[in-house]
Amino acid sequence: MELNDALRIPLAPSDVWEALQDLALLRASLDNCESFTRLSHGEYALTMTVPLGPLRARYDARAHVAGQDSGPAEAQRRTINFKARAEGVGALRGQIEVRLRADEGGHGAGRERSTRIEYTVWATASGPLAELPARQLENALRQLADDFFTEFNAVVRAKHGDGPNRARGSGGRRQHVFLRPVTLGGIARRTRADHSNALAGRAASASPGVPRGVLPAVSRRSISPGAVPNWAWAAMIFVVALLLYVARWISEQ
Repeated sequence: MELNDALRIPLAPSDVWEALQDLALLRASLDNCESFTRLSHGEYALTMTVPLGPLRARYDARAHVAGQDSGPAEAQRRTINFKARAEGVGALRGQIEVRLRADEGGHGAGRERSTRIEYTVWATASGPLAELPARQLENALRQLADDFFTEFNAVVRAKHGDGPNRARGSGGRRQHVFLRPVTLGGIARRTRADHSNALAGRAASASPGVPRGVLPAVSRRSISPGAVPNWAWAAMIFVVALLLYVARWISEQ
């Protein structure tokens, strides 16, 4: 399958090209990226979660810069080979070509310089992914590529002061949050831990080193505020016994 698209960034091609070499900016542009490491000889290793339809899984990927044309500032190109594999889902392998050109609308006096990014993605699926309709995979890959380049646009502009730094804002803050399902085992572990803390508190209150009448915080919390004291139970039993005696005496008269 083959995907093509383009976008415009209101910065000079040299600034955008420099950003493509910045590992921190690339990782910030990948949502749900757990790790991103630069290896030797132009190779990268990353682990990320893809939450999109048929591609929904956690992937271990390798990318290798196969070709790089640093050319003039107005025309630069980079080609990357990649392979991503997810357990039980399958694998994707292919190539990404990114081309940077000075945007024609950026020339002329009084106009800001801008860069047009054109990218093409070629990909082949294997395993269970290969059995899915090609249209589903194309839509998911296109959404993934659009999300990356849209975020890359925002990150690069923020670095150069041409856009809001959402990491410091409150309204549109973007956070990489990896939710873990709540399991019964986790609840059981927390319950046992709380119970152990309560037992430890009661044991500490009975030890010789703790003054009489002083309970630790955990022990005090374990006492129900609505508990009935012993003298109240004794009083209720006495009243009930007295009423039964009076009722029996009246019946005998």
